[in-house]
Amino acid sequence: MRKLLILASLAAIFGMGAPAAEAETTPVTTPFADVDGHWAKKEINNLYIAGGVERAERFRPDDPVTRGELIAMFLKAKGIKPVAGNTSPFADVPRDSWLAPYADTAYRLGIIHGQKIGGRVYLHPGNPVQREELVSILTRATGDSGKVNQLGWTASYKTLLHYPDGQAVGEVFQRPFVYALKNGLVGAYPDSTLKPDKPMTRAEAATYAALHLLPDKPQAAQQRLANIGTPYERMLTVQTTAYSYPSDNVFSYLGYPLRKGVVAVDPNVIPLGSHLYIEGYGYAVAADIGGAVKQHHVDLFLPTLQQARNHGLQKNVRVYILD
Repeated sequence: MRKLLILASLAAIFGMGAPAAEAETTPVTTPFADVDGHWAKKEINNLYIAGGVERAERFRPDDPVTRGELIAMFLKAKGIKPVAGNTSPFADVPRDSWLAPYADTAYRLGIIHGQKIGGRVYLHPGNPVQREELVSILTRATGDSGKVNQLGWTASYKTLLHYPDGQAVGEVFQRPFVYALKNGLVGAYPDSTLKPDKPMTRAEAATYAALHLLPDKPQAAQQRLANIGTPYERMLTVQTTAYSYPSDNVFSYLGYPLRKGVVAVDPNVIPLGSHLYIEGYGYAVAADIGGAVKQHHVDLFLPTLQQARNHGLQKNVRVYILD
């Protein structure tokens, strides 16, 4: 039944009729006055119940979703409690903005990277999100960026040739888009197009979040971090070291710009792309590897070499794997 629900919701997103078996008579309660009769009413309601969106008079389902709104929606859907740093990593997100803790947390988790201009990083939080960008953010939010990285560039390009507008997918988005297609995160439209530059609506963003980011297990069965309340799947005890680079043009194994939050792991112990919470360090993403990083050893990126030296070797550090 759940599979039919997902198929019906995705069918609605892509303009197709829902399967006949999917007719429902159970009313769906929603706090939003403008979603009655909307194709995404069920998904918006499920997201609201799970805390993925806040109560309001109107949801504005057909408005374009902005980058800031998308980030907050995706983090809330995963149950991740945002934590703001002392300074905002983005030049255009003020420290006192409502978005600051979400942007900071999403940045540390590798869900967003921003755009570097003149030595500063910009988020452009008010910009509408096109489909290819949403798909890319979605694959990182699910913790699948390590699997995306295993796809070959040539094979991905050839896969996109099967779609009339497949070559319109931006190069940086090609592998995430192909991964999403192969794994049922997205699909083609009825005319077989992908529409990579199509602006996404708030209803579409909510549906992707409801179908792919809400935890599978009920909250009562999930373990939760005592200090911040974020759910996690498992906990490991590791030793940690730290590293840094004087240049800011160095990238991790997964291609992430190095910054606090990027850590190196043994992929046989912690899968690449996994979202983490590390005691004494905070939110992180397993986005790097190292020849000396083996078994229960995690190497933490820190902004300066002095900070890395001061960290030294620490034992019995708890690492919480969030997904």
